[in-house]
Amino acid sequence: MPETMDSSRRWSGYVCPDCRFVFRVPRDHDGQGVVCPSCRRMLKIPTAGDRPPPLVASLRVTPAEERTTLPQAHQRGSRRHSKKSRHSAAHEWDSSPAKVRRVLSLSMERRQMFWMLIGGAALFALIVAGVLMATRSERVPLPPVADSATHGKPETVHPALDERTDAAFLAEAEPLAKKFLAATRIEDLLPLVRHPEVAETRMRGFYQKGAIDPPGLAEFNIESTVVRRGTSFAVKVRTRGFEEKYVAYVDSKQGLRIDWESWVGWSAMRWDEFLASKPTTARVFRVRLNPADYYNFQFSDDRKWQAYQIISPDGGHSIYGYAERGSDVCAKLPATSDTQQSALMLALKFPVKTPAPNQVLIDDLVAEGWVLENEPPP
Repeated sequence: MPETMDSSRRWSGYVCPDCRFVFRVPRDHDGQGVVCPSCRRMLKIPTAGDRPPPLVASLRVTPAEERTTLPQAHQRGSRRHSKKSRHSAAHEWDSSPAKVRRVLSLSMERRQMFWMLIGGAALFALIVAGVLMATRSERVPLPPVADSATHGKPETVHPALDERTDAAFLAEAEPLAKKFLAATRIEDLLPLVRHPEVAETRMRGFYQKGAIDPPGLAEFNIESTVVRRGTSFAVKVRTRGFEEKYVAYVDSKQGLRIDWESWVGWSAMRWDEFLASKPTTARVFRVRLNPADYYNFQFSDDRKWQAYQIISPDGGHSIYGYAERGSDVCAKLPATSDTQQSALMLALKFPVKTPAPNQVLIDDLVAEGWVLENEPPP
């Protein structure tokens, strides 16, 4: 006898009544239980004498069944009747897959509703966040110079410079900024800045050998805002080196001019020279100021002194400055650690016979911001 025929006699085909999965079962399992490989339901394998129900149950109902089931349907509802009818093999083979399909359909509908609710909530949160950010951007003013917030009265945005509209101001300011940021010689800068007769001497000491490495203009007025502090106006630009800074403008008899000193953070004395010579006469510096908590040497009494961290415009130097508590200078300066870094012009000097190389006295607050308004020509 061929091996295939002998093998086929040792196995029986079986169809799962729930998932309709077809699989083989050894003949010695007849009359025993087996787990469906597909839906994992425990099934009873019929013996040779059993008569399995048809795969498709008949929908016809005998009069006897109608008399038996009709009162139950009226008293307990159609679902009770279905539950009772599942005791018959024919109904069990046909109703189980339908129930599974109904359960799966309800599960899919609930999942779709859940993700729709999640998506709606996320969209609502994004809209609220956008409204809050827009409101905050309208309420928080921008500094006229420097990247950090300035101390003092908040800046206000004006639509015009003198009698100019914003559009007229920007039309004149942008070409000026392009030339200013593209200049490679001091001679190219002088026609673009205010008080060139004063700025020339300062430029000669600032630029070594008169050479200028132009930063170039990549984008003008990146925040689409004209900012005013007193008589000076500023717009934020992005250089080709991806540095973002404010360019400050002032009006002059010759027209609109750029404040070169605020752009480079120029001070009356070089920082390395100031720290080496320790002058006891006050010199004006453009600085960034933070309240600090450092008390040492002759400034060790925190009840008498208020401490600040003073940073040079290029970030290359950091020292500590002190103002006497209760003085006019201390009243003008920020006094809490919650205050943001301030861009200020301060008059600084070393105390007489100081043992510390990095502790100075704050003699006066010259200006809030780095633009000195109404600076008289020499």
